[in-house]
Amino acid sequence: MKPKRAADDGDLDDFFAAPGPARATSRADDDDEPRRRPGRAQDPDEKEEEPDEAREDEPADEDDEDLGDDLLGADGATPGGRRGRRGSRLKSVIAVLLSIAIIGGGGYLGFQKASQAWTSYRGVDYEGAGDESTSVPVTIREGMTITEIGDTLAADQVVASSRAFVRIANQDERSSSIHAGTYMMRQHMSARAALDLLLDPANLATNLITLREGLRDSEVFAQLSQTTGIPVSDFEAAAADPAALGLPDYAQGDVEGYLFPETYTYDPADTAADVLTKMIDQFKRIATEEDLAGRAAALGRSPHDVVVVASIIEKETTNFDYGPQIAEVFYNRLERNVKLQSDATVIYANNMTGRITTTDEERSVDSPYNTYTREGLPPGAISNPGQEALHSALNPASGDYMYFVAVNPDTGETKFAVTEEEHAANVAEFQAWCQDNADRCGE
Repeated sequence: MKPKRAADDGDLDDFFAAPGPARATSRADDDDEPRRRPGRAQDPDEKEEEPDEAREDEPADEDDEDLGDDLLGADGATPGGRRGRRGSRLKSVIAVLLSIAIIGGGGYLGFQKASQAWTSYRGVDYEGAGDESTSVPVTIREGMTITEIGDTLAADQVVASSRAFVRIANQDERSSSIHAGTYMMRQHMSARAALDLLLDPANLATNLITLREGLRDSEVFAQLSQTTGIPVSDFEAAAADPAALGLPDYAQGDVEGYLFPETYTYDPADTAADVLTKMIDQFKRIATEEDLAGRAAALGRSPHDVVVVASIIEKETTNFDYGPQIAEVFYNRLERNVKLQSDATVIYANNMTGRITTTDEERSVDSPYNTYTREGLPPGAISNPGQEALHSALNPASGDYMYFVAVNPDTGETKFAVTEEEHAANVAEFQAWCQDNADRCGE
């Protein structure tokens, strides 16, 4: 979708005119009359616009006052008290802040964040009913304000900005009757289209299932069966025909690792294959977003290798701030032909749940998934990882760490080491935690 250009703020619009999946239109685009361009000679008979009054064809935006209070002081006033001067100063401040964000934010990521901030400030809007290829579950909680709803929609890229939604909702008295619940929405919807959808209770999604990160296929099938009423055997049969599900070729015919954890809707008429296909399609969308193939190649790995690493990371930590460092350890060990020695893989090989450590007997099990006895990666994933784990596997930290241990599994606090001696000290800290949590630790 190519947007119209706003008639005002032209310099900053040009600054942020980067390619993207969709761009938005400005409130100015909806004006019935074009704004006067800078430098245009004014007819002697033409009256000067009063800057302090809202135009009849452009409703006043209450959020402008809120933003001014935040940036300019409690009274929102600037020297001289004129709205035009205030707006000019505000734009200058924002322009400087956004430039700093780009310089300090790191390349394109900094640019994206700065661009999103400018988009939010201006209250730009998309056009139309949204991207039909997308489906986003949006949950409206009891007691949410219109602004909070707008923030939620903008965060999920349903609308271009929270302010656009707030502006439209404030003009519609029915907005106070939005029902709490989950709605299936599209990305890149106009604020009007998004509000219309939320105002119709018929759009409340009732057939929903949420699958958390890190489940095995057997656990996924059991939950799907319990919710949909489709027998587990139907899901097992559907998984045995990966080509019909659209499974990527690099998955090597195994859906483990590729059933993406997310909230899904299902129709009572859906088959097991229909449900699994939705999950694999979502995996492929996330893989494209993360550039799985390209980044895997840069690491010297196949996409399947990265998914396997991600599935192990998913089970090894609850705090993904440590994810890139855990990935660093695994890749360093693989490059040096050192066994991974991941308890998570042994737990999978022994078909256990609810444990975070293993016994000597369990670590001796004869299985290609036992990374205590086998070098290299397991032949397949040990869980279905989420995006954070996948991102970590694609973006390992750079360093010489060869060991890690979660010294407090409750908080996810993890310590890393280069040498065995350093690691032994960290393990002692973990063992002290185990003494207080014996039911969760092995022998």
